[in-house]
Amino acid sequence: MRTGSVKGVPLVVTAVALAALAGCATYSPAPLPPAAQLAERKAPDMARLVVAARELHHPLIRPVTVDLGDGLSPDEAAVLAVLANPELIAVRDTHGETAAQLVAAGLLPNPYLVGEIDYPHGSGSGGTVNAYNVGLGIDITSLIGRAARVAEASATLQAVDLGIAWREWQTAQAARLAVVRLAMLRTRLELVRSEAGFESKTVDVLERAMEQGDATVQDVGIHRSALEMLRQIEGTLSRSQAAARSRLNLLLGLPPASRLEAVLPEEEAACAALSGVAELARRAATTRLDLKALELGYEAQEARVRQAVLAQFPSLSIGFTAQRNEADIKFLGGFINLGLPIFNRNQGAIAGERATRTRLEHEYEARLAAVRADVSRLVEDDRLLDGQIADARRGIASLARIEAAERQGVASGDVDRLAWQSVRAHLFALKLREVSLVQARLEGRVALETAVGGGVKREE
Repeated sequence: MRTGSVKGVPLVVTAVALAALAGCATYSPAPLPPAAQLAERKAPDMARLVVAARELHHPLIRPVTVDLGDGLSPDEAAVLAVLANPELIAVRDTHGETAAQLVAAGLLPNPYLVGEIDYPHGSGSGGTVNAYNVGLGIDITSLIGRAARVAEASATLQAVDLGIAWREWQTAQAARLAVVRLAMLRTRLELVRSEAGFESKTVDVLERAMEQGDATVQDVGIHRSALEMLRQIEGTLSRSQAAARSRLNLLLGLPPASRLEAVLPEEEAACAALSGVAELARRAATTRLDLKALELGYEAQEARVRQAVLAQFPSLSIGFTAQRNEADIKFLGGFINLGLPIFNRNQGAIAGERATRTRLEHEYEARLAAVRADVSRLVEDDRLLDGQIADARRGIASLARIEAAERQGVASGDVDRLAWQSVRAHLFALKLREVSLVQARLEGRVALETAVGGGVKREE
């Protein structure tokens, strides 16, 4: 038997192997940082955030000049949340993942190398040489659907980017809502604490007067009951304020103990007139980034349907071969491998992709219907709150006049203290209700802006 080397064959195989390995990526471990280190992460660099806030480029959020010296406004909170929110930092990483898929979709298929060597042996192998067969080929079937794959990956990447921007918008609006809530809770607490301060002083005065016989137990009991009720309300509002502050700190990527003063600009607190439902619904259909992302997702699915249709064509590989037989006769030729689509014409995949396309169309229509319903509901809530606020303010003006008159009557002894305290309690409850209604309306405006994907004021 002859076992000599086959000249040229090892050289070709070695060259191809080296060429393939030259562009290979290498692995390097990237362990997570210790949990204790992450838990003690400091606040973001505010100076850097101030600069970034002025230079922000976003389809829905305008850049602002951040000045925390006069408090944190809703607009400032919205921009800072986009820049520093920890969850958004992770969400933005999905762009790199999808971009890698776009790169993969455009790559050409690798060629393949086949080799075979035969060693003649036995009684009749004298005078023969080692036979070999070397072939180099490429599967060109994947080239047929390459354009469709690239189109799909491109649309998917655009949809992902719009989804990221929409998530940023929602986070920004959540920060805006937290600032509005904090500012209004402070107003409600100031009102409650002011009334509690009055009741506390009144109780002290009446208790001293009761000791001297100038006040009754009933008088003291009336104001003591009112004071305890106010303390309960204060405790409830204080817990709500702490929860809102914690929520805001989380959205802004700040340490839990941070305390930023929330402020509301006068023009925002005034609640300008809204556009009509039809106008806001039309605006939402053109400005909501999630709807645009769904449109691009549908476009990507169209490309998948096209890929499935193209994949029904037979598989095709081409290449060339170099051979030498045992008689030392050399051959050079080519080959074609063609699959015969007799039983499987990719009909199952085609039907599946078409069904998915239909589902995406219906999901898009359902999302539009939900947007219209949300906009209509929020506009109607705003209208109802506007009327309730007006009613509360009229009631406050009327009760304030009665309370002032009865207070003078109590001082002169012409009015029973119980009657006056009843009016005063109703006046306070109405004032607190008015502030609560204003808070609900402001929060509803933020929700409406979120649903529309932009401004909601009536265009002059």
